[in-house]
Amino acid sequence: MVQKSGTVEGTAGMNDTNSAVRLSDTQYFIMQLAVFGATSYFLYPYLILHTDGGSYWMPIVTGLLAGILGARLFSGLMAQYPGLDAFAAVKRVLGWPGLLLFAIPYGWYIWRAMTMIARAHAEIVSMTILHTTPLWILHCTVPIAMLLAAGGVASIVRAAAVFVTVGIPVTIGITLLGFSDLDLALHEPWRPTDLSYLGSQSFFKSSFVWVGFLYLCSCGQYARIPGRLWRPYAAAAFCFLPVIAAAIYFPVLTFGVGFAKALTFPFLSKMDSVSHYWLVVENLTAVFLSAVILLVILTLSLMMHSLVAALRALMPFLSARFAYAAVGASTYISAQLIPSWGWIEKGIWADTPVRIYLVLFPPVVWLWRRLASGRRQSA
Repeated sequence: MVQKSGTVEGTAGMNDTNSAVRLSDTQYFIMQLAVFGATSYFLYPYLILHTDGGSYWMPIVTGLLAGILGARLFSGLMAQYPGLDAFAAVKRVLGWPGLLLFAIPYGWYIWRAMTMIARAHAEIVSMTILHTTPLWILHCTVPIAMLLAAGGVASIVRAAAVFVTVGIPVTIGITLLGFSDLDLALHEPWRPTDLSYLGSQSFFKSSFVWVGFLYLCSCGQYARIPGRLWRPYAAAAFCFLPVIAAAIYFPVLTFGVGFAKALTFPFLSKMDSVSHYWLVVENLTAVFLSAVILLVILTLSLMMHSLVAALRALMPFLSARFAYAAVGASTYISAQLIPSWGWIEKGIWADTPVRIYLVLFPPVVWLWRRLASGRRQSA
């Protein structure tokens, strides 16, 4: 349940109601689950299967631990300024130059990520279920997410409670059906590995799954204890880890390493291979994607809310309604203009330096604050 208390300072609040919202760790946990559910299936299995080193569990665990570390550092920044979002906190420490160095790359990255997530899932639905439906209809996830985000954090949290309650059990249940026809003789994924995956381009591309805490930059101000924001992220990551591992290992233990690597959507192909006479639903892939789309809408709304917060931090005079309309329209049009699936893969790699920069920015701000306070005390 969304609780309310006194008014909070920050740039993310779009109206008086949202400025009084207080979110529990459970609500942050639910939102992080939605982010993992929306981003873990469409490209992550393909990327991990193409990392160097042989086995796949080490890139997965390394990404998880790096994500928890990044969330912990991000929480450290938020703990210094309770009641402020990430943009206001950075501005408090570094002023306008620091805000520009953070908000502009953040806005660019989030906008591109929204565009690619929307287009990727539209492509998946088009290729697997709705073959004749035009993409301009399948991109309706964007305006739906825009309307949800425009309602503020309270609306997003309420929708998250419903979407996650429906989407996560369905995706986990269908994933569990994949145990039925595994061939454990295809044991290559369990072989010893080395650290060569750390130099693999695919490994760095796959980091987009583990930066979901960045999508909550505008929501940190609503935390009761901002310094504990990393805990819901870590809990969601560990809870979703078996599902992520299954999305990678199930195709390999069904088709073999060589054939699984040749598939663009290895996990969806695995779902297509599941067949039981007692199943009431004939097309498991359609049910699975329908559940994932709910999580995609929720994730896009979180990202839009954060992007609008970044824009309004840079331009306080900007109307919230206009900002949401502009972000929604630009995301929809950009997703429609993406020429191919290959462009999405290249785009994720091109965004990797910005992604790493944004993860490293909070600890730099925290360190700068510590050094500045140390100088003042010594003076």
